[in-house]
Amino acid sequence: MKITSKDLIDSGISQLVKNDKGIAPVRSDGEKGPESAGGSAKISISPEARYLQKAAELAGKGDELRAEKVAHLKELIAQGEYHVDAETVAESLVRSEVSRLLGEK
Repeated sequence: MKITSKDLIDSGISQLVKNDKGIAPVRSDGEKGPESAGGSAKISISPEARYLQKAAELAGKGDELRAEKVAHLKELIAQGEYHVDAETVAESLVRSEVSRLLGEK
């Protein structure tokens, strides 16, 4: 298990949101969609809200990606090809324990 800082996770999500092509673009105020019936209703969505909407949609895809990763790891384990780097595991354990102890001040 690799433990990363929150900043790395946030930047990874930001990159996914920026690069995602599966989300339909939002029309500008001047464009009318097929559902327009000449009414006067108008809404404005902030860039932050659009960003959160994209993040939420990508988070929904996370379950599928995790299931694929778990299936792949199970396959490697069954074949005896999954190997753990003991030094990396030990470093993570020590780092976690030191953080926990320093946080208990």
